[in-house]
Amino acid sequence: MPWDSDIQKRMHKTTVEIDLDALEEAQRHLGTSGFKETLNRALEEVNAGARARQAAQYVAEGRMSMPTLEELREMRKPRF
Repeated sequence: MPWDSDIQKRMHKTTVEIDLDALEEAQRHLGTSGFKETLNRALEEVNAGARARQAAQYVAEGRMSMPTLEELREMRKPRF
């Protein structure tokens, strides 16, 4: 299996037909080059967006709380 930053990742090698215009557009949006980098980055972006939407839903439902601005300021104060 390929190694990335000393972390073993599950990988799958496959053959797929890809819309080259859509790939090129994605490359421009993501600042990537090549199939592998673009597809992996696109998957990361989709998953990150889904996690953010889920967190927002949890906050809206009261299942998760967010710190207030004052709490954030306190957290950011230097501790030394």
